[in-house]
Amino acid sequence: MKVSFKGNKLEKLCTDEIQMHKRRPDLKKKLRLRFKALEASDTLANLVQRDPGGRWHPLQGERAGTWASELSGNWRLIIQPIPNEPNAREVTVLEITDYH
Repeated sequence: MKVSFKGNKLEKLCTDEIQMHKRRPDLKKKLRLRFKALEASDTLANLVQRDPGGRWHPLQGERAGTWASELSGNWRLIIQPIPNEPNAREVTVLEITDYH
């Protein structure tokens, strides 16, 4: 799947091992796993099957149209599929957040 990022800071955090270790060492391992799954998947539906440990799920309400994956207790990786359907072949990483 093609992966893009909402901003440069977020891209560095998610793709640069040094930045990942400096800024979010607690999430480093899970971030790596989620991105390997994103890159290895052809579509959003394939991602959900390929990475069951990520607990990928569509969000509702204000976050409708986006999907989340569990990184730790409350922390989630938020993506937006383009287009917003199961056969989407592109996603934009929007944020890493604790929205609970």
